[in-house]
Amino acid sequence: MPNQKFFIRICLVLLGAGLAQDAMAQLSQKAQEVWPATDAYYSINPKFRLYGTISGTKREESSYSDGAIGLFVDYFTFPVVKKIHPSYAHADSLPGRFMYLRAGYQYSATPESSEDPFKESMIVTEANARFYLPWTMLLTWKNRFDWRISNGEFNSRYRPRLNVEKDLQTEYLTFTAYGFVEYFANVGNSAVNRFKTQLGVELKVLKHVNYEVFWNHQFEHQPEIQSVDAFGMTLKIYMARKAKKQHKKSESQ
Repeated sequence: MPNQKFFIRICLVLLGAGLAQDAMAQLSQKAQEVWPATDAYYSINPKFRLYGTISGTKREESSYSDGAIGLFVDYFTFPVVKKIHPSYAHADSLPGRFMYLRAGYQYSATPESSEDPFKESMIVTEANARFYLPWTMLLTWKNRFDWRISNGEFNSRYRPRLNVEKDLQTEYLTFTAYGFVEYFANVGNSAVNRFKTQLGVELKVLKHVNYEVFWNHQFEHQPEIQSVDAFGMTLKIYMARKAKKQHKKSESQ
């Protein structure tokens, strides 16, 4: 029965989310930070998409916290690499598009009473490409540039990222396991460069809603950058504009 299958699927998704979060929680016993977020994607047409995000950081054993809000526009170009797996349809992309550009604005700040206050306005530009690998895996090569004004000072950085992911599916449950490495190269100030790696799983909760949990590790780069472990969770919402039906008018002769 359809209703019974839907109920079973929801129960398995909730169970899977709980198990994934429990597994991450065991890893995060030494985590210094927690990163909650909500992302929303709205596909306008086959080439353009809006992406909005609200996120935060809470530092354990400290009163420090911050928040960020951002709005971006994605432009999906024509395919630039060979499509090996036509059936692969990733929730974070549009079918048949293997390269996309992103541009937008993000504002971040801490409460005025924070122990380390800051305000930052940032213009983000990205050029990203996707490549299909054997065993139906997907490689995403991200090239991101941040143009930042933080506490009145301008600086920029380049953030290359290599992300590998694989969709997995059972009769009732669909999820994506992934891992990436990312480097933060700050122009003119290499002392604060950072190298991070992340492992996570994104579970399909409903047709247009996913739930992601992940573990992020920042490697030590003395003397400025300390080692940091963070546990995060993101609610992702995918929406699309409905295409208008075109009715052909019959012509009388």
